[in-house]
This record gives sequence, C-alpha cells and structure tokens, in this order.
Amino acid sequence: MFTAKKAPAYILAALIFVFAVWNCFAANVMEQFVHFYSVPSVIGGVARWIGLTGFVILPVALLFREPRCRVLAVFVILPAILAGLFVSAPYFAAHRATPAEFAAYVLFNASSFAACLYLLSEYIRERFFPERLHDRGVSARSAAALFFLLFLGCAPLNFFMQFPALMRVTWLRFRLFGSWHILFVVMLVLTTLFLVRLFKYKTQEEKFFAMLFLSGALFFQLAARFSFVRLQDYQTSHGIIGALPLYVCSFGIALLPFAILSRSHTFRCILFLINTPGAIIAFVWPTIGNFSVLHYNTTYFVYSHVLLFAITANLVATLGARPSFVHFKKLAYMIPCYYFAMLLLNSAALLGNPSYDPNFSFVSKSPLPVPFEKLFPLRIGHLSFSPLYLLILCAVQFALAFLTLAVCRLLTELFSDRKKSSSVSSD
Repeated sequence: MFTAKKAPAYILAALIFVFAVWNCFAANVMEQFVHFYSVPSVIGGVARWIGLTGFVILPVALLFREPRCRVLAVFVILPAILAGLFVSAPYFAAHRATPAEFAAYVLFNASSFAACLYLLSEYIRERFFPERLHDRGVSARSAAALFFLLFLGCAPLNFFMQFPALMRVTWLRFRLFGSWHILFVVMLVLTTLFLVRLFKYKTQEEKFFAMLFLSGALFFQLAARFSFVRLQDYQTSHGIIGALPLYVCSFGIALLPFAILSRSHTFRCILFLINTPGAIIAFVWPTIGNFSVLHYNTTYFVYSHVLLFAITANLVATLGARPSFVHFKKLAYMIPCYYFAMLLLNSAALLGNPSYDPNFSFVSKSPLPVPFEKLFPLRIGHLSFSPLYLLILCAVQFALAFLTLAVCRLLTELFSDRKKSSSVSSD
C-alpha cells in the first residue's frame, strides 16, 4: 500500500477534516436538504451532497493515493464543488448564516478545491511523466461503484422531513417491539453477515480501505448531526451540547476511523469489546420515540447503530483483531476513567446551563425506570453524584465487555473446529 510522504498532502487532509467538521456546525448543511422546492435548490443541493462525500474521498486520495479516490476527486468532486459554489443562493436562503458559518462554508470548499487541484496536478504530471506513476490502473466501473456507495453513505438523513404528510402516516410510525423495530434488528444482523461475506475473498488492502470508507461515512453522519440539532432536537439531545459524542456509541463512532487508520491491534480490540454490545443494547431499548421511520430521529439512529455494530464486528471478522483477556484487563481502569470524565463534563455542562442535563453516558440519570442515580448521593461543591450508581454503570459495562469476549472466543473456537473437521474430511 502506497502512502503519501509529501507534507502538502498531510496538510490538505488535515484542513479538510477540520473545516468539514466546523462547517457541520452550520444549520444550513442539513436544512438545505429539506428545501428542495426549486430547480436551483435541487441542483445546488445535489452538487453540495456530492461535495460532502469529499470528506471521505479526499483524505484517502491524499494520504494513500487510492486510485479510485484520486479519479473521483478530479472528475467528480472538483466539478461538484464548482457547481455548488455557483448555485449557493438556495443554501444561504435555507437559514440565515452567521459570519462564522459563512467562513466555515468558504474554508471547507476552499480546502476541498485546493486538494482537488493538488490531485489534478499530480494526475497531469503522471500523464506526461509515466515513470512517476505509482498507481495501478482503475476502471471507471469500480470508481463509479465506490462513488455510488459513498454517495448513499453520506446521504442527508433528514431528506424525507420536507414531506410533512409522510411524517404523519400511521403505519410508518416506530413503536417499541413493533414490526419496524424487529425489521431494524434483522437489518443489523444481515448487514454484519453481508459485510463478513463480502470481505471474505478480498485482499488485506481492499479490506482496509473498505472499512476506512465505512467508518468515514459514519463519522460524517455524526458530524452532520451538529447541523441538525441547531434547529431541532435529536431525540432527547438538545443543541450542540446534547449532540457532542460523549455517549458510549457516539464516542465509539468518533474513534472508529482512527482505530482503523492506526492499525493498532489493542485499539481495535477495545472498541470491539465496548461498542459491539453497546449497539446491541441500544437496539434492544431504543430511545427513538413515536416518530415516523423516515424522521431523522429514526433514520440517524438506525443508520449509525447498524453500521457501528457491523464495522466493529468486522474489526474481528475482517481486520483480524483478536480480543483477549489482556485487552479485557485494560478496561478495568479505562472504563472507570471514562465514566468519571463523563461525570465531570456533564457537571460542567450543567454549570453552563442548569436547565438542561445532557446526561452524558447516563452518568446523571439511569436509563431504566429505577432511579439508581439517587442511591446515596454525594455532593462536592457544585458536583453532585452517586458513587454507587457510577460503580453500577462501570460494572454493567465491564460485564458486557466480558460477555462479548466470551461469545467471541466461543465463536472463534467453533469456526476453527469446523475448519479442522472439513479439512480432515477432505483429506
């Protein structure tokens, strides 16, 4: 696998990441997709939607010179950026932008444009000087397939909210343990098995890039949630504070691309032990509420948790992460540190706005109808908490990680025994 060694590539990749996340704090990023009421709004919205896929495509093209991403950057992302800038009026008409939001819009597009020009210059140089060519050829079909998948992966999950009638259709309402709930659980299982099957005969390089693309699209949707909550609540999350990735699942989503990029065996194993059971528990008792399955409250929840479970499961099944008791022992100090940090951050959020408790990772209120958080409360200055309740949270998380490790080891032994028996029978 070729990795870029030029400083401009690293700088441009870092700038795109920073400015893209900053840009996602603007309400217009998501609000534009519920204002498709004219031809310019549709053209501009689709162009910017394509441009947003650059969040995933451009860093991979810059850092790893992935052939399909380089082609897409030059022939798809670059024209889309220019088209989106040319039809910017509907974007700013969707919601009044602040000077900071306008600056983020300009800087994100400027950094993406600069990256595309940089990749275009490399493409032209390699055409004139073939001896500098590092990449193998890439077919238009494979590049188009990758773009189509990333285009869907970075889709605006609030798109159907521009049709109020759909939000009121009775049979589209989500109900706990109803038919939609069961369907989403089945989707979680089938998506995971499909990815395992899909990756089975891929090379290690293909597996790495596929997982990187999936985790990148998932991270993008996490960042885009900041835009949505500017104007509406996401489930019980209110405003930017409520959308911070300071809950177990969202924290895992934020770390996932970096775990894949780092190639750290320990990093990947720990994420698997924490986020795989976390995604399952979230699906068993989701906090979606009685919303339409086409509402953002449902679409984001299902998309993020299905993909989180599928990717973390494939850290083991595809990328070869093998969790052991060594990794489990590390959680003995990592889990208490995490919950203590969440307690401090939640207390800081309450000091800033006493009327809203974000309840990061449930540190101030139990997710169950039993008020465990009121057991033997302790007050230190402005900080009030129940040490016993925090201990319960840590114990539950630790128990889930142990159960995940046990199931993983059991499945590994079963599959290894099956392979041995099949090889013996073939002999």
